Amino acid sequence: MRVTRLHIPDALGTRESAAFEELVGVLNGIVVDLWGDDDFVETAEQALAAHREQDYVERIVHVAVEEGAIVGRVEAIFPLEEDSETVSLLVDVAPALRGRGIGTALLEKGEELAAEGGRRVISTYTEHPVRTLEGADRLVRAPAGTAGLPRESPHVRFALKHGYTLGQIERSSELHLPLPPEREAGLTMTLNGFRLVSWWGAAPDDLLERFAAMKARMSTDIPQTGIAVDPEDWDGERVRSQERTLVARGEPLLVTAAVHEETGEIAAYTELAVPADGTKAEQYDTLVARAHRGHRLGTAVKLRNIQELGRRAPHIRRILTWNADENDPMLAINRAFGFRPHALTGHWQKTLD
Repeated sequence: MRVTRLHIPDALGTRESAAFEELVGVLNGIVVDLWGDDDFVETAEQALAAHREQDYVERIVHVAVEEGAIVGRVEAIFPLEEDSETVSLLVDVAPALRGRGIGTALLEKGEELAAEGGRRVISTYTEHPVRTLEGADRLVRAPAGTAGLPRESPHVRFALKHGYTLGQIERSSELHLPLPPEREAGLTMTLNGFRLVSWWGAAPDDLLERFAAMKARMSTDIPQTGIAVDPEDWDGERVRSQERTLVARGEPLLVTAAVHEETGEIAAYTELAVPADGTKAEQYDTLVARAHRGHRLGTAVKLRNIQELGRRAPHIRRILTWNADENDPMLAINRAFGFRPHALTGHWQKTLD
């Protein structure tokens, strides 16, 4: 077995892209094994669109190769803000080949890349579908929240063995659509002093910079108990870059924002990545600015976005969302909409000497 850097191709269907396309197939097999469905399967075109965008993060991929076949990977994701201290590592090994040291070799390569890149804090995550949590009695808990991850999970054991600390747990929740009429009626409200604006694919030019300023708050205003997160710099061009990437992936964002009529600033927004096929949309950001909390804006923008989703993409029948376990206000909003537990995600960190 050897670990080698993977070349990211300029295009697919060439000799140079064969290894990249092979890796996409391996990763799809891993996610189907974990989840039991194809919710997180992606095409090579979608994967390449994400890897081609390197203006704001740098992605370095190494693969484990055994007998000429790719059997695992480590991907190091470096935020490129000037003062960034973190790097995220994604480590995956084909299920049938686990327990043989492949994951350890990949993780060591990732930590080597982090050190070479001058990063002090390494982040990674583990995913735990609801069906894998039933009956677990020995739990690893984060500093905040009430959930815990099963200590006997091989992913948890791997993280602990290599010196990672559980900093935060996210709750993944699922909503089936359409909303029952009585539930939608109970969530409908009249907003005073705010107007709702929706768009799909690209933000209106007159709101672009205000929207970018609001997105910059996502890295500082959401609960981050127990984990270090680098602040993110956002401007209009970064918004446009993300929009282009998601359109290239076939998953443009459907966004609803609440605009404060007195100041014109965006007070809240929510995003859904909406694929052209399939039945599942994924919730991206949802944020209410601290100065405007207490007006039920989180509920208002989510409801309008779901209504827009029904009009623009009626083939979508489910929404998946992720929220910090300690984010009680947003979790309460989700319960009011009818979201049900789907999975837990553990966010782990390790500080390098």
